[in-house]
Amino acid sequence: MDVATTTTAIRALLTGDATFAADIAAAIGQPVARVLRANTPWEQISANQLPCFVMEQGDGATSSWASGDESGLVIGHRSQAFSYELDICLLWNEQNRETAADQRAALPGALGRLFLRNPQPGGCNAAWLKEWMPDQGVRHPLQCWVARVHCEITIED
Repeated sequence: MDVATTTTAIRALLTGDATFAADIAAAIGQPVARVLRANTPWEQISANQLPCFVMEQGDGATSSWASGDESGLVIGHRSQAFSYELDICLLWNEQNRETAADQRAALPGALGRLFLRNPQPGGCNAAWLKEWMPDQGVRHPLQCWVARVHCEITIED
């Protein structure tokens, strides 16, 4: 298992899980079919690319998830457990501030349920919604909602 496999699987879920796609379309009033793989400055994302998800790998560290050991190593050093964060941003336009606030409030449930249905994307040990940061309308009418997904993986020799 590795970061790339897990990230690719999560990317596929964002547009390929029918229930999640329906939840997002209901939340923001339109389907989201595009996932940008690298953290792209919002100013460089054109209006015709919206709505879209933007994904970027966050920090990683050893984990005791699989081994119970702080180093993440198992006996014989044949594998090591790691945890890492994956940031997923949803960008869309909404002119009405009240509507946008309701849209942002619907997103944690949709993403949380996605990982409850798919707790091991790409064969990772586990993945779940850890936290989210709404922009609270700062860039209005561009809406930005960022989620941090926690992933647990084991790298084997």
